Amino acid sequence: MLCLGIESTAHTFSVGIMDDQGNILILVSDTYKPQTGGLKPVDVVEHHYTVFDRVLKQAISQANIEFTDLGLIAFSQGPGLGPCLRVGAAIARSLSLKLNIPIVGVNHCIAHVEIGRLLCNVVDPVTVYVSGGNTIISAFDSDMYQVFGETLDLAIGNMIDMVARDHGIPHPGGPKLEKIAKGGSKYIYLPYIVKGMDLSFSGLYTAIWKHAQIQEKTNEINKNYQEDLFYSLQETAFSMLAEVSERAIAHTEKNSVLLTGGVAANKRLQEMLSYISNEHNIEFHVVPQKYAGDNGAMIAWTGILQFKSSGPDDISGTKISPKWRMDDVPIPWRSNWNKIAQKEKKITGLNKSDEYILQNLSIQGEIIRRGAEAILIHSKWFNRDVLIKYRLAKNYRINEIDKKLRFSRTIKEGRTLIELFKFGIPVPAIFEINPTMGLIVMQYLNGNRLKDVIPKLSNEELEKIFRKIGYWIAKIHQTKRMHGDLTTSNIIYTENQELYFIDFGLTESDIGIEGKAMDLHLFKRVISSTHGKYFPLLYNQFIQGYYTVEKMNPTENDEINSRINQIELRGRYNIERKK
Repeated sequence: MLCLGIESTAHTFSVGIMDDQGNILILVSDTYKPQTGGLKPVDVVEHHYTVFDRVLKQAISQANIEFTDLGLIAFSQGPGLGPCLRVGAAIARSLSLKLNIPIVGVNHCIAHVEIGRLLCNVVDPVTVYVSGGNTIISAFDSDMYQVFGETLDLAIGNMIDMVARDHGIPHPGGPKLEKIAKGGSKYIYLPYIVKGMDLSFSGLYTAIWKHAQIQEKTNEINKNYQEDLFYSLQETAFSMLAEVSERAIAHTEKNSVLLTGGVAANKRLQEMLSYISNEHNIEFHVVPQKYAGDNGAMIAWTGILQFKSSGPDDISGTKISPKWRMDDVPIPWRSNWNKIAQKEKKITGLNKSDEYILQNLSIQGEIIRRGAEAILIHSKWFNRDVLIKYRLAKNYRINEIDKKLRFSRTIKEGRTLIELFKFGIPVPAIFEINPTMGLIVMQYLNGNRLKDVIPKLSNEELEKIFRKIGYWIAKIHQTKRMHGDLTTSNIIYTENQELYFIDFGLTESDIGIEGKAMDLHLFKRVISSTHGKYFPLLYNQFIQGYYTVEKMNPTENDEINSRINQIELRGRYNIERKK
């Protein structure tokens, strides 16, 4: 079977033709490039209508086939720019009706993952999808591509293009900015904003804009200023992205990382993610540049997978969906692949080189786990069983960023654990803190991550546990602190059925409604993505436990719930889901 795929979500109109064995017969694309400024939908639509006939005929001709040889039409149904999506959808419907062949609408984000899995021969990756319109860290779980991290405002590609335009660099600005950044060497401190596994780039963009304004007003433009600013931008933004990607790797324990999207071509970003993958002893793949950006081949291949598992769409069901989230789409074709992946799943993520860390630290003990930021060492301290958390130096980050983060997060975590312990919160006791080394010596807890034991517990046990979690998180919030990275990987369940909260490196103090809601939002998403089949049970019990804490203000509860909804709407394409 041959499938013709049409891509028209944004600036590119593309047609790809593939067979059901995964062979790409042809890919023909035409990308709109504005002379000045960014993309204006009206101009992009005009471009697509101007080129579509030529692109279609060229694809058929170069594939050496006839239109009548096609057995399926696939098109980008969403997400994307509505006016642009309508062009592709209209053409796809016309072809389907004229040729009397089936049609399927494809989720654009999922298509990026599927063409990458095919071309890179990777089974079950954590996918880092970065482009002008998207910044999404996803992985397959609970029969869907779950979003484990995403931007809460600007997509990274859009942010880079905006900075480029502010400095007179035409669209697309990313490749040109990367080239200029290679000449930079002096780091300019910029906001580093990570919220659990989510990201925020708007503050970074604003800070860069202000730097540029100051330079312009004072007429002190250094000849190396632009190189240093772009260098600092890349180091900050990509370090943020790499950090949340590593956190997703540690949480999901997948065996590979797949980098895709238009920004995937950036060599510095590739270097960072490759380093992280090596650290965790897993594979790293970059989708070939021709197929990493928007293209019709990815739509054709995903259309074939979708058609084989679920059949065609009715014409009435091909309405575009500009806000269509990838974690709203069932993925029936992945069930067999997932069984294979589960057999290969890692347990601790340890690296053979980790043993040298013990030697360098002069610590006697056993490394029991490698997390996103640290290794955990079971050791002795004055004849007492302890856990030593050693926050690793991250060589993918430049020293100006890494040293500051390791120092500040070690102090922040140690102080928070000490204070919460005083308030009676179930956290490990702290015996020693060395922020210069990034080291904390704490009470050893004989238990397992809650993430690992959930499938082994009864519904009654889970109800009790998650009510308790809600209760204790409310107690933490009453101290005006937030956890910052609240996941089921950061809760220990002991043999005595006790709960302990760990890993407060991203904690914040003096929080208000926003901080409390952010904690609840992150935990809600983790339950949904990692423990999908338990979600209604677990989250309902968690919220009940949270909102029934003594002296909780009912008005504040309503405000927190409202703010959770607002935070969810900040994520990409959440408006349609809410409707």
